[in-house]
Order: sequence, then C-alpha cells, then structure tokens
Amino acid sequence: MSTSGPEDEQQPPQWQQPQWQQPQSGDPLGQPQSDQPSWQQPQQDQPSWQQPQQDQWGQQQQPQWGNQQQQWQSGPSTPGSATAALILGICALVICPLICGPLAIVYGNKAKSEINSSNGNLGGAGLATAGIVLGWIGVAFAVIGILFVIAAIAGSS
Repeated sequence: MSTSGPEDEQQPPQWQQPQWQQPQSGDPLGQPQSDQPSWQQPQQDQPSWQQPQQDQWGQQQQPQWGNQQQQWQSGPSTPGSATAALILGICALVICPLICGPLAIVYGNKAKSEINSSNGNLGGAGLATAGIVLGWIGVAFAVIGILFVIAAIAGSS
C-alpha cells in the first residue's frame, strides 16, 4: 500500500494560492523582475499617476501633460459691493422689498462701475447684475403689493 503525503500533492497554480502562500517578491504575480536599470523603474514612493507609463513593449511613454510645475493662481477678487448687492437683492425678495430693493440696485450699480473701471482686475459682474435684477424685482413686488392694498382699501369703502 502506498500512502500519499503532502509532498505527493500537486500545488495549485500561483494565482489560485491564497496571498499568504504566494512567494514574496517585488512582483505580485511572482514573475521575475524586469531587466530595466533601477533609474528606469518606477519609484514606489511616488503615487501611481506620477510614475512613468510603459506601453506593451516595455518602452516608457511620455507623461500625458509633461513635467509641468503646477501653480495656483487666484482669480480676480470680487468687490464687496457686488456681494452686498446680491445679498440685498435676495433680502428684497424675502424680507423687506421697500428697503432692500433700492439698496441692492444702488450697490449693484456701484459694483458694476468699479468692475468696469478695474481693467479686468476685479470680478463679480454676475453678482452685481443678479443683485440689480433681484432689487428691481423686489421693487416691482413692493409696488404691486402697495397697489393691491390701495385697491383693497378703495374697494371696501
């Protein structure tokens, strides 16, 4: 009688072995390391998007955007009057159209004149325009409300 021991068993392919049983090498599939010089191999401390890409023949590809220095530039600043115009325009619709509406129009026009005279150094023209439009809508709602109240008082008399 022959007994079969662990030596007689056939080992499963490497990709079927649990990770703790796979050989520990630089390549997760256990394949031999490439024959590239160490200066051509990707460094492990770099994120994968910074490592040089290789095509299917083992040649390095150029990075898509090159090695450009990324610099952050702030956009043009926004005058406070443009922000105030937008806030006052919103308040004209929600809270008090008689006071906030005209103030939104004044601050919006002031901001637009500052932006136009700055030669592109200031932004926020959209905020100023939105404040002006909301201010005029608030004034229109106030006028319609006043006319409605006058008509209701005149109709009840």
